[in-house]
Amino acid sequence: MKAQDFITIIAPMAVAEQRRTGVLASITIAQGAIESGWGAAVPGNNLFGIKGTGQEFQTTEYINGHWLSIVGGFRTYDSWEGSVIDHSNFLVENSRYGRAGFFDCCKELDYVGAARCLQNVGYATDPKYAAKLIQIIQASGLDKYDILEEPTIKEDETNMSMKLEDWQWDMLYKVMGAAYNADQLGWDWMQKIVDKTLTASELGFLNTVLDGRVDRGIEV
Repeated sequence: MKAQDFITIIAPMAVAEQRRTGVLASITIAQGAIESGWGAAVPGNNLFGIKGTGQEFQTTEYINGHWLSIVGGFRTYDSWEGSVIDHSNFLVENSRYGRAGFFDCCKELDYVGAARCLQNVGYATDPKYAAKLIQIIQASGLDKYDILEEPTIKEDETNMSMKLEDWQWDMLYKVMGAAYNADQLGWDWMQKIVDKTLTASELGFLNTVLDGRVDRGIEV
């Protein structure tokens, strides 16, 4: 898999997890890239090499100044998304990362400091782990994913065009036509009904006007 293809797949998941847990998206993507070889080796959908039960395979670790081949147990997931979510949970639930200042760095959007925290508390045995993370983030511009945009506010349903059947629009046209003088209101209300673009809030306004006319004894 090409690096950009891997980023395209993982980035939305990483951004979602940053919103949920605070783990920098750039760190998540870079760790996934290192641990899985940019998605080339993902047994059990385990993108981050998190140890546990579910599968065993051979891997290499840096121990006492030497790279050694060992067989270890690793977690398995139904999907890459499950692995990304568990990665965030793993960092949150293991208090040593918080104590090392990892989440403080994430809050400051300091991916360099966050990467060094991961190495300092032993996420990986590779003595160059932090440097590799930083290099990947900088080479691919992954820090842009750390700058979260404000979530789009869902449009208030009262400001959305009403969803009515054709016969209901016809009935509304007849009722409004008999009750209102659109020219006096200063709005082309009848055209909104014809175009089926009248919103719930606009209908509420018209009903308020209608109620006021009734209260004042004006024939409608």
